[in-house]
Amino acid sequence: MRQELEIGNHKSKMGNNIFLVPHFLFLSLVLAFSIAIAQESAIKLYPTPSQRSFPSAIATDAKGHIWFAALNANKIIVLEQETSVFSEYDIPTTKSYPTDIAVDSSGAIWFAEQDGNQIGRFDPKTKTFKEYEIPTDSSQPIRLALDNSGNVWFTEFSANKIGKLDIKRGNIVEYPIPTQLSQPMGIVVDKKSMVWFIETQANKLAKFSPDTGKFKEYAMPSAFCVPNEIAVDKGGNIWFSARKDRRLVRFNPAAEKFKEFNIPSKGVPEGIAVDRKGNIWFCDKRGGKVGMLNQVKGEIIEFNLGSGAQPFDIAIDASNNIWFTEIGMNNIGRLDVKSAIVKDYQADLSVKLSVDERKIFEQKKP
Repeated sequence: MRQELEIGNHKSKMGNNIFLVPHFLFLSLVLAFSIAIAQESAIKLYPTPSQRSFPSAIATDAKGHIWFAALNANKIIVLEQETSVFSEYDIPTTKSYPTDIAVDSSGAIWFAEQDGNQIGRFDPKTKTFKEYEIPTDSSQPIRLALDNSGNVWFTEFSANKIGKLDIKRGNIVEYPIPTQLSQPMGIVVDKKSMVWFIETQANKLAKFSPDTGKFKEYAMPSAFCVPNEIAVDKGGNIWFSARKDRRLVRFNPAAEKFKEFNIPSKGVPEGIAVDRKGNIWFCDKRGGKVGMLNQVKGEIIEFNLGSGAQPFDIAIDASNNIWFTEIGMNNIGRLDVKSAIVKDYQADLSVKLSVDERKIFEQKKP
């Protein structure tokens, strides 16, 4: 089959190398396909100013600026979209190995220093840093998340703890995880202020209640699936990537049930994010793609980024552009979804879901 799809001002022909094939994922009947994108129309790459900087985690602020951690360069870097100009800021602690980044409601930048054993804060207005030492030595803080009060929660990969930086008091409190040697990774806080995180080695999803100080752990649906990143959608569902199984996994807290979704190209999901419409975005580092699971339509779309691309982390700006770090060629990139998929585009190979089948998505149309 050959289909022609107009993308922006260009047309991309799908032949033997690009496919549009339905994949029936368990009972969900998710339609999956790949799209060849005219790079100059829908994707723009920005080479980072420092060579071999290893851009890892990425976040966007309210002004549309793109912030990312340059893991190898030991810097926090920002890209201003309007001017395409980068500004670099050296982290005070040398060889701190920044592994995650987030922006709070005031515009302050927070980041995890894995080897520095600190949580860092950068004020874009004053161009100053402040670092908070974690009480446990060599804890390896690896991921962080902000709660509704602006407190910073983080995972301690080597210390088997999660931590909370209270921004009002300026102190850090640590909470030991019940399962030993769990090696916690991704962390997120939902609207109810529940803290969710991944126990990579223990192969569990965990919930922590700040009010009660209690943990609850859930065994993953498949053995040693190597979960890492995590996100929460507007319906309160928890999403995470399972690298070994090459799947996205959804957990419904109300029903306490998991649902698994295979990546159609058999890619390995890394970063994960949720847009305003509830679409789940992910990076396929090995396959050089950025993917999207549309919960409403019941389909997965994968966007090819080109030969040699290695997307690692993903974020979404206020205009719904998709931003990603690309470690293979030392770039960050932007995917313009409006240019990538023409308005009112419908796949020729569609799957009509029954009422019961649509219930698995548990989400109304936006």
